[in-house]
Amino acid sequence: MKKANEFNIAELQELVSVFKRTMGTLYKKETSSLHCPLSHLEVMHYIVEHANPSMKDIAAYLQITPPSVTSIVETMVEQGLVKRDVSAGDRRTVRVTLTPKAIKLTATLKAKKTKLLTLMLQKLSAEQKQQLSDIIKTLVK
Repeated sequence: MKKANEFNIAELQELVSVFKRTMGTLYKKETSSLHCPLSHLEVMHYIVEHANPSMKDIAAYLQITPPSVTSIVETMVEQGLVKRDVSAGDRRTVRVTLTPKAIKLTATLKAKKTKLLTLMLQKLSAEQKQQLSDIIKTLVK
């Protein structure tokens, strides 16, 4: 039997899963008007955070195979979202950059994410928001 003050890791795992699903559902709802698959949005986010990444870098980030990334990026090239450039130092390395269209789309996406998180955090006091931020910083370091 669990004691009243004993930490319940299973409950925390479930809460994290529920939070992730809730955010995912809200995120999909907010981004559905963008007519852009989640995989494309993730690639654009990664490119913003890591300027001019290689296809290999993107595959590692998404935890998928390089051929899968090639397929995603090729579709994004056709949609005018990214450009593929052969690296000057190593012709086997392909770098990916955002087009102006994708830069605008990522700005819209960032605004939607901010709106979502702001709505979720309205339930917390200023002190709770700071505590949450501090806890997350500690966990990801």
